[in-house]
Amino acid sequence: MNKIIILAFTLVSIFGCTKKQDQSTVWIYTSLYKDTIADVQPQLEKAFPDIKFQFYQAGSEEVASKVQAENLAGKIQADILISSDRFWYEDMAEQNKLTAYKTEVHDKINPLFRHPKDFYNTLSFPVMVIAYNSEAIPENEAPKTFKELTDIKWKDKVSVGSPLASGTSFTSVAFLVDKYGWDYFTQLRKNNLIAEGGNSGVIRRLQSKERPVGIVLLENVLRLTKSDPRIKFIIPTDGAIVQSNVLALVKKENDVEEKQATIKKIADWFFSEPGQQAMTKSFMYSSTTDLKPEGSPEFSEILKASKPWSREFISTTMKDREKIKDQFSKIVF
Repeated sequence: MNKIIILAFTLVSIFGCTKKQDQSTVWIYTSLYKDTIADVQPQLEKAFPDIKFQFYQAGSEEVASKVQAENLAGKIQADILISSDRFWYEDMAEQNKLTAYKTEVHDKINPLFRHPKDFYNTLSFPVMVIAYNSEAIPENEAPKTFKELTDIKWKDKVSVGSPLASGTSFTSVAFLVDKYGWDYFTQLRKNNLIAEGGNSGVIRRLQSKERPVGIVLLENVLRLTKSDPRIKFIIPTDGAIVQSNVLALVKKENDVEEKQATIKKIADWFFSEPGQQAMTKSFMYSSTTDLKPEGSPEFSEILKASKPWSREFISTTMKDREKIKDQFSKIVF
């Protein structure tokens, strides 16, 4: 009998500790760069000393795949999601996998960049532009529009990220197809377009001159301002593509009320000035302040020519996500 009692107390102790640990650990799955996480994590630990922060860092599509795999296994480990495939978040909201919440700065976020029922909010704005290696292409000869990249003069010179690997690349494909149709990518393929990996792959090809022109995020170029000033950017006159770096909370029925409240406070931190400073330090535009990345144009200038987001575009693209990926693969790969 004594052995049974001891075993019972041991099991209670083990499971009690596990539950306590689970409640004090917050998992953030994100496509933010590792140096951004290295900047953010100490600030979070200082602001929330009783919380242990764990990060899973990968590209947007890999984050989505991991969450979907965990969902199929019966439990999503992530508490907070931060990545740039807005259409996936729309799907997650429809599946009732996200918790609705209003940030403390709710009214500062443009309604176009938050879910109508507050299942996600845009944390920051990455911007897709054209970049080129000035050692290979003189400034006066660099392409000025996305459309111009279909010209024969750019054959064997252009690369992009793959929409199968990168959320921002998928968003860019969706916007360009909406603007120019699939013939645009047919013409790019005739020019031997390389579409592989994510934005870092485009930057590597720019630096090596394998592909001296690229469709890539502005933040990747601005990171090179001091280390490789050969890489320049152009805001296309037919509109840079404004991305939506989204933050959402995973819906968890078993979390105690105290932890749910803490997770919302952590989310609020990201939308506060310190959190937004971390985003602009990583060369993205703030969604709640006038802060902007060092060396970047004013966001108002970016918005002038860029195609605006709309609920119709979001809904249509979300429903056609797999079709868009399949069609891109058929044309480009």
